Amino acid sequence: MKNSIVTLAAVVVVALAAQTMPTWDLAWLEHIFSGGELICGSDEPYVPHRNRDALSSLGQFVAQGGWTTNQLVEALIFEMTNNMSEVNWAEETKRRIARRAASRLGEINLPAVTNFFREFNDSDDTPRLKMQTIPGMIWYTNLEPEVLDYMRMLCVRTNVYANVETMVMHDMFETLETMPPELKPAATNRVARYMYFAIHHVTDSQGWQDLELAKFMPAYSNSIQRLSLMQYVSTSATNAWERSNAAAIVQALSAIPTNQLNDVSWIAE
Repeated sequence: MKNSIVTLAAVVVVALAAQTMPTWDLAWLEHIFSGGELICGSDEPYVPHRNRDALSSLGQFVAQGGWTTNQLVEALIFEMTNNMSEVNWAEETKRRIARRAASRLGEINLPAVTNFFREFNDSDDTPRLKMQTIPGMIWYTNLEPEVLDYMRMLCVRTNVYANVETMVMHDMFETLETMPPELKPAATNRVARYMYFAIHHVTDSQGWQDLELAKFMPAYSNSIQRLSLMQYVSTSATNAWERSNAAAIVQALSAIPTNQLNDVSWIAE
């Protein structure tokens, strides 16, 4: 009887181990992203995107599953795109997998990810997951001129950019803050020029972005260039509050003699 109990206990232990020990394959990756395992604790400190590394957090797929880095990237791309179909997107679990795969891709600093994001952003098929792929184009950069030229191109395509414009501004600030100190001065001016450009083309939150630009570049707050931009927004914005807000700024700046306004013409270049 005793031996039977021992044998039964051993069987139970083996069965439980089979249920809980990961096999580090594609099915286990889906299990993690579906919510079967916690990806990170809600009480963990915030980590700037520049300092994140999904290759480390998913390292066991390489170390124990025998995957290559390229295979892991390809698997994340598959999980993201495969679960974006109309059928899969209708399921909450599938949506969660797609979003988490896109998020993890954005935390991998490799050309393969950048190239995929660029291709994905060029597609106007769906706005889904653009909140990861568009800001993801700047996270590991030093906001070089070619990077901001690319963002300008996306900005004028409002059907792609419209849902992420405020996030892009926030992430540009974070990227600027976390880049090497010696590169910040030149990048600061590039970001200010980009923000001024973007306010001309975005379809939402012009007032918030204008306010952020004024805080970011104080000389702009009391400038000829801000007056000109707000005159444009006051007549072109589709949102009534945005038009009213811009008109109030125009009124305040117009009350100041022009020779007392700052001239930051470089910001409009």
